[in-house]
Amino acid sequence: MNLNRRLELLERGLIKGPAILTMPDGSTVRIPGHGDYLLRLYESAVSSTCENPRDTAHLELIRRARGSEEPGGGHIVELIRCLLHGPVQEGA
Repeated sequence: MNLNRRLELLERGLIKGPAILTMPDGSTVRIPGHGDYLLRLYESAVSSTCENPRDTAHLELIRRARGSEEPGGGHIVELIRCLLHGPVQEGA
């Protein structure tokens, strides 16, 4: 078994829960956090291309979110938010 396949199997086994987004009104929304789903959303945010409507909707939820809690204590959602909001304008 090659290393990539082994890592893929470990990810599937270890990361099972959803990412929980905290929205501006204080409500929470769950999006998939298993396997490589959040990593694929990150790749979509980096490339500014997303063809899947479900992924587009999840990226919009991440953009609007005020915070997040990810499986295993990850921070991919925060990185995605940074990409979606772009650089901070001076004086903003």
